[in-house]
Amino acid sequence: MGGSFRLTRLFGIDVEINISWLLVFALFSFTLAREYFPAIITGFTAATYWSMGIITTILIFVSVLLHELAHSLMAIREGIPIKKITLFIFGGVAQMEKEPHLPAVEFKIALVGPATSLVLALLFFLLFRLFPPGLAISQVIFFLARLNLIMGLINLIPAFPLDGGRVLRAGLWHYFKSMLRATRIAVRIGSIFAFLIIGLGFLYLFQVSLIWGLWYIFLGWLLYQSGQASYAQLVFHQTFKGIAVRQIMSGNVQSVPPHLTLDQLVEYFYRYKYGAFPVADNHRLLGMITFNQLRDVETGRWPHTTAEEIMTGKAELVIVSPDREAVEIMMRMAAGNIGRVLVVENERLVGILSRTDIMKLISMHMLLGTEK
Repeated sequence: MGGSFRLTRLFGIDVEINISWLLVFALFSFTLAREYFPAIITGFTAATYWSMGIITTILIFVSVLLHELAHSLMAIREGIPIKKITLFIFGGVAQMEKEPHLPAVEFKIALVGPATSLVLALLFFLLFRLFPPGLAISQVIFFLARLNLIMGLINLIPAFPLDGGRVLRAGLWHYFKSMLRATRIAVRIGSIFAFLIIGLGFLYLFQVSLIWGLWYIFLGWLLYQSGQASYAQLVFHQTFKGIAVRQIMSGNVQSVPPHLTLDQLVEYFYRYKYGAFPVADNHRLLGMITFNQLRDVETGRWPHTTAEEIMTGKAELVIVSPDREAVEIMMRMAAGNIGRVLVVENERLVGILSRTDIMKLISMHMLLGTEK
């Protein structure tokens, strides 16, 4: 997710915070310190209320992190690697490198998050009972108990892609024996909930509060869009599953020799109209040279500078095997904003896979209804 920075690493998982979460931190701290706590408990200084607000917001962050960490650890236990956990304006997300392969695995991974929130709610409530209600810490603890209870219950709503929607998908997947069909049904049910939330937003908009109305409308729209995007991604995976890189790559690769001078290289750019060329010596890949790298060199140095001197070395390039599954590489390219990858077999350059090749495959499937 763009605009995120790494906070720490837990159990081998990178934990990131999106810039949008800092806005939530400020808003929560301000609202709790200036409005919520002064309204329910009086007699404290402004500094105390601000301390309560900031501490509560930090513990909310910890609660959300524990919720996502529970998902992550269960996924790792089931053999699914986790790229990272990102906390952002609406909570958090644990980014799995692949989808669960069995309904039971999906069920366990989805359910453990809300279960963690409900356990935290119970622990905070029991802790609250140990303190007199008039203390500042008592109100902080009670707020956290209530918040984790709400978080756990909301995530159990069967609206995909919420955790409850994933639990529903696991049940449907087990019944229909089809993940795609289960996802389609779960997304439809999630869409119904999304439209109900949007409807509630319009009701609030005209009868209760403009801000809350817009907030509910945005949340409903976000839930709907997230469900549609998840289904589209699954359809993409299912459609192109089993297709190897060698089936869609461009095999006739035009490379340039490492000793080629830049003034000679200019003719290659004019002739072939490519934005980059692999640099290879007798089909052995050495690196990649781009039009921008050529342009950054003064024209007076072109006759005396070779491609090998300014190219990007092989170690810095994304290189894949022709037998890798194409959809895996496509998702990697999309996530990393990578324009092209080089295909190498037995240390020899055999092809190149670009966004153009991917778009051709998608267009062919849309027109012909076939994946090959």
